[in-house]
Amino acid sequence: MKKKNTAGRRKSLARFFSYLSPYWGLFALGFAAMTLATIARLAGPLILRGLVDVAIPAKDTAAMIRYALLYLVIIVAMGGLTYYQTTTIVRLGLNVVTNIKRDLFSHLLTLPVAYYDKHPVGELMARVENDTEKVKQLFSETGIMLVGNVIYFLGMFAVFFAIDAKIATLIFLPSPLLLAGFFFVFDRLRPLYEKSRKKYAEITAIATEFVQGIEVVQAFNRTEHAALRLEAASAEKRDAEIKAGMMEYTTMGFMGFLGGPVLMVLIIRLVAPGVFSGALTVGTLLVFIEYGVRLFEPLFSIGENIRGMQQARVALSRIFDIMDLEPEPSGAGAIPSFEREIEFRDVSFEYKPGETVLDRVSFTICKGQTVALVGASGSGKTTTVSLLCRFYQASSGEILVDGTPLQDLALQEWRRKIGLVLQDIYLFPGTILENVRVYDEDLGPEAAMAALATVHATDFVSRLPEGMGTELHERGSNLSMGEKQLLSFARAVAFGAEIVIMDEATASVDVATERRIQESLEQLLEGRTALIVAHRLSSILKADRILFFQDGRIIAQGRHDELVAALPEYRELVRLQFPDLETETEGAL
Repeated sequence: MKKKNTAGRRKSLARFFSYLSPYWGLFALGFAAMTLATIARLAGPLILRGLVDVAIPAKDTAAMIRYALLYLVIIVAMGGLTYYQTTTIVRLGLNVVTNIKRDLFSHLLTLPVAYYDKHPVGELMARVENDTEKVKQLFSETGIMLVGNVIYFLGMFAVFFAIDAKIATLIFLPSPLLLAGFFFVFDRLRPLYEKSRKKYAEITAIATEFVQGIEVVQAFNRTEHAALRLEAASAEKRDAEIKAGMMEYTTMGFMGFLGGPVLMVLIIRLVAPGVFSGALTVGTLLVFIEYGVRLFEPLFSIGENIRGMQQARVALSRIFDIMDLEPEPSGAGAIPSFEREIEFRDVSFEYKPGETVLDRVSFTICKGQTVALVGASGSGKTTTVSLLCRFYQASSGEILVDGTPLQDLALQEWRRKIGLVLQDIYLFPGTILENVRVYDEDLGPEAAMAALATVHATDFVSRLPEGMGTELHERGSNLSMGEKQLLSFARAVAFGAEIVIMDEATASVDVATERRIQESLEQLLEGRTALIVAHRLSSILKADRILFFQDGRIIAQGRHDELVAALPEYRELVRLQFPDLETETEGAL
């Protein structure tokens, strides 16, 4: 287990440096500026030592002015170098984190739908934003400052040692113990940081969930429930942070006491006798006091840097965990050729082990046919569509396209053949035009308008303030459900899909809008293969074949009139939806 963890850390470290390597130049410049600024900080007390030990006893005004000017130059140079170091390292951090975000988001786009079934949007957004922000701090602040503080600490030790090795040894003797204490404490803090970050993701997910459904929450007076859920998650995050804060600040307070009054007393006790005896100068005492005041400053900063690195390590681990997930299988790369038929051969599927959704389903869709799926909710219709789109992989059996297993086809090329129209339409921020062509600049406004005309959507689009240039509100809230559905139809037409899949596509539109869609449906499906999932039988009466699903199986199939005659369950559906018609005439509907 230990070897596995070590290997994992080495892999993470290698990936860390892979993002840093293109920007070694920026890192080198920032490191050089930081090193020079650190040297300038170390030089300040030494200049004051010369002023006290040389210029003042000699009453040399010119020398005093030179020392003062040199000190001023050092301060200005240190400020300039610090500014340059900060801006350079911030540029480095932004470049690195931009690349990480790009890779992370690109990988998220390749993950299967099943992953998003298990992870709320808010949680993923927290990982993308909050975790990468911690990583940015690692690159732009924490990492370089850790190196700088180590150099500063060792530089002070070198000056102390050069002045008096014995005193320097006594002063620095506790330092390794203090640093070990920092490592011990912050190692105990890491699980608390991880818990806090997980709770942050959970809080973001809860807030996103309720804000997106605010109409329902308010309509059913569930605002208090939403607030309580958020408060419970926030309380757990608060408790973890309080515990971590108490541990951290107690440690830092104790260390600050040791590095403040106690250290000053120790320095004066060790150096003062040498000054009184003449072995050491007053300037040397001043150097020891100046450095003594700052001695544990870099050590405390190192502790803070270690804390930041622990947080960044947790964040990087969470990011890399996502990036290590297997993308959805893209197939062996065979270009799909749909010339004859699509065959479902004994296909079974389970979302969870032991919970069968499809049970040995078999049927064939010939090219140019319109096949409808009907049945009760939960009978497996939408799952069948999802398998054909390759959102999921069948648990057993196979789907063949002209005899080639679906999983062996190039995924993107296969999906280009499909026009998917869902009941719950997602519209992106942007204009009507951008939503019809889904940001594909290869589709011009003329093609988009032609697609809108095909589905009889030009009337409502022309009434909008700016036509196809009208900006949509979030999720298209400034359009009616029927208008949003028409845009989804237009998408399928605009992309020239060979296979049109409609999953309850007319369930949310009014009767008048449905009639308009029905008028264009024959034109829409002309020359195309269609798979239609529907509860409204009016949209599938002319289908070439209707498959009746029940409990994950196809219990009957045929044309509308054949099912009316042979299947009581289907006949009951017809009776419920067409109550004014006699059973004998239902076949003519």
